[in-house]
Amino acid sequence: MWAFLIVLVLGAVLLQRYSLLHSLDHVGFDTGASQIIVDPDEDFDVVSVISNGGRMPVFFLRVQEVLPLDIDLKGEGFELRRDRDTTRVSYSCYLWPRQRLERRVRASLPHRGRYFLRGANLAGGDFLGMHENYRTVSLLREIVVMPRRADRPGLPETLGGYLGDRSVNRFIMEDPVLTLGFREYTGREPQKSISWPVSARSGRLMVKKYDYTIEQTATVLLNVECDAEGRQFDAERIEGCYSLARSVCEELEEKGIQYSFVTNASAAGAVGLWNRIDDGLGQSHLYAILEGLGRAAYTRTEPFDATLRRAARRASQGRCHIVITPRSDACYGHGLMRLRELSGQDVLTLYPSAGPVREKQEVGA
Repeated sequence: MWAFLIVLVLGAVLLQRYSLLHSLDHVGFDTGASQIIVDPDEDFDVVSVISNGGRMPVFFLRVQEVLPLDIDLKGEGFELRRDRDTTRVSYSCYLWPRQRLERRVRASLPHRGRYFLRGANLAGGDFLGMHENYRTVSLLREIVVMPRRADRPGLPETLGGYLGDRSVNRFIMEDPVLTLGFREYTGREPQKSISWPVSARSGRLMVKKYDYTIEQTATVLLNVECDAEGRQFDAERIEGCYSLARSVCEELEEKGIQYSFVTNASAAGAVGLWNRIDDGLGQSHLYAILEGLGRAAYTRTEPFDATLRRAARRASQGRCHIVITPRSDACYGHGLMRLRELSGQDVLTLYPSAGPVREKQEVGA
């Protein structure tokens, strides 16, 4: 009898010592969001996975997840504490050998921006519940919140009036090939495409420039420059510009108009060359822009005059240009005039708080 008790006590002591020293050795933690790109106040799941890869049970485990400060959590079974810059969510569990536990908590974020799930602090208890072992799991799991749509009820009508009704059924035309202009002969074009009257006037061989598609195209230009030096910013007006940019792009998607996107806004995180996105249409094209808008900061990458010059290098006859800017466009007169000359179209300027201003100056004025 005494021998059995001694063995039992020794077993408990060994188990206590082992659980104290190794309670977290085989415990794993990972977390992430069910959606990486979300709208403001859109529900998503914070998915946390706690696992025990060992052969011994974890009798007590306390998890404290580190979440963004502004996150709104829905549900029960956890304690919530907000610090100066984070939200900490705590809960307890136990794990059997080789067990994997998944927890889902419904959440939302109210504001545009880039947020991180930063891992967790783990505390593992011993067999008797007298002591705890601690470990920190540091992670950076990203969530990008897109800007809200602009509160501009008249925006569809404004864009519709500017873009006009130019849809053409190419198949009922006698010749669907349109001549957009002329360019210098390189020797690779067929001789029948040489325009002899234009060549005679210019003094060098010129060929016709054709457009085999008659779809309308547009360029959206987003400016975040609030002063000439780029040192000051107005966060409220820039946020308004981001919302306008989203609404304009979504309207172009709805109208089926291919569009490019050019900006001088800096964006946090690796999203490729976000300062220019070429012509496209569809969800992937739109979401590339919206993700960049969610990541965008209030600092410029270049003066907006330089952005206008970049856009001018790809301007073509018939292309529409929509400028979204937080400050008056009067100081950008030369760049806007150049766009008008190259496209043969007025430039539509939108401000975040004032109404739209349509450029009335004629080409060549």
